[in-house]
Amino acid sequence: MAQQTFRSAFNGFNREDVVHYIEYLNAQHTAEINRLNSELDYLRSKAVQEAPVPAEPDTTETDALIEQQATRIRELFDRCKEQEQQIEKLTADLEQASQQQSSYKSHVDEELEAYRRAERTERVARERAEQMYRQANAVLADATVKVDDAAALISQVSDKVSGQLADLQFAVTGSKQALCDAVATMYAIRPDNEEK
Repeated sequence: MAQQTFRSAFNGFNREDVVHYIEYLNAQHTAEINRLNSELDYLRSKAVQEAPVPAEPDTTETDALIEQQATRIRELFDRCKEQEQQIEKLTADLEQASQQQSSYKSHVDEELEAYRRAERTERVARERAEQMYRQANAVLADATVKVDDAAALISQVSDKVSGQLADLQFAVTGSKQALCDAVATMYAIRPDNEEK
């Protein structure tokens, strides 16, 4: 019998190939049994037709023929047993491959669900990061406006203070001059008797 090869599938052989091979072995087994039964019937009928009717029954040739057929039947029976064992083994392999395929499919489904969860988590994290970025930009823009306003106010106050300091300096200078003038006037109007 030619060696059967199966296409490989996840964790085993292709299920359809194995099923077709088991069906092929069953058909071949049945055909062989039918052929041998037909041959046995033919040989029996031939033996009955060709056997001369002896005066004394001679069963040696018939016994040899029966023994030959019995040997062929035993060989056929052994071959049938081997084919049944092979069918059982292939059936067990098919069941194991089916279980492994189911297990693999379950594992793939779990990994796919984990990937989807990770993708959802990543999307939510990205959306939150974008939201925080927008909020931070809004806070920075607001702070920039406030700093600009404060700088303008400080500039106005600084200009005002500078003007007031200039006025104060002018007033102090004027007061100093007035005091100097007053001292000079006082010195000029000093009574004479104090000089003596």
